[in-house]
Amino acid sequence: MSWAVNGLLMARSTAGPAVSSGSNRAPRHASRQAGGAQATPSPSASSTPAAKHKAARRTHASGRTPVCAAGDVQLTVSSPQYWYQSGKTPVFTARVVNTGSQPCRFDMGARSLAVVIDTSSGRRVWSSADCVTGSGSDPDVLASGAHAALRVTWNRRASTSGCGAAGNLVPPGEYQVAAIAGAEHSKGVNVVLGAKGVSGP
Repeated sequence: MSWAVNGLLMARSTAGPAVSSGSNRAPRHASRQAGGAQATPSPSASSTPAAKHKAARRTHASGRTPVCAAGDVQLTVSSPQYWYQSGKTPVFTARVVNTGSQPCRFDMGARSLAVVIDTSSGRRVWSSADCVTGSGSDPDVLASGAHAALRVTWNRRASTSGCGAAGNLVPPGEYQVAAIAGAEHSKGVNVVLGAKGVSGP
């Protein structure tokens, strides 16, 4: 199964989001203002290379910053469209917002924050965390009101833990997408994979 993490974006605090584009990881000591980043390939088993990049961030994670407590972060997931024509790659963005009053540390690594896709009956078909290699850890400090975002693409195939073999293409239909980080879950959003030769709504 193949999957690719296309980008990891850090936004400013509630004063306004930063926009990231391009490809290499930006320096960690830079301001959280909008800035470009460039992709850094990260191989994953039986997959196309995973690539992620970060916009500049204000604070590097340290052991002195407490881990974000349950209830102090909010997860959301979104997609730029509801319906994907046959052959088109679905894209999702998972966002983490620090709703607490103090800065806290949140692991944005691919093993800790995942985009998962279930059938309408609740059967898991894909997770962005299934094919992660290495530590998959990437702790960030989020100021109060600040957010970080992970952009993920799905090759429309099923996946299994460990990514031992390429999964089959999933059939056309409606699927539910959610972001998951430990016990934290976002609200689900629905997307529809269209059948070949069928035009969109």
